[in-house]
Amino acid sequence: MALAVIFILGRVWFHLAEGIRARIQSLLNRHREPPVWHAFEETGDEKNGDAPDQNEK
Repeated sequence: MALAVIFILGRVWFHLAEGIRARIQSLLNRHREPPVWHAFEETGDEKNGDAPDQNEK
């Protein structure tokens, strides 16, 4: 029973701390653009939705 209480309190503490961290981070990075998740440049075909050689094998 005590382990269940410790587990639940740990989860609550984790979500509380992560929520506070996320709130502070969003306040500090308010005017920045989100980072690009890849470094590849899109070609003209990829911008239109057609990726070359995806369906051809």
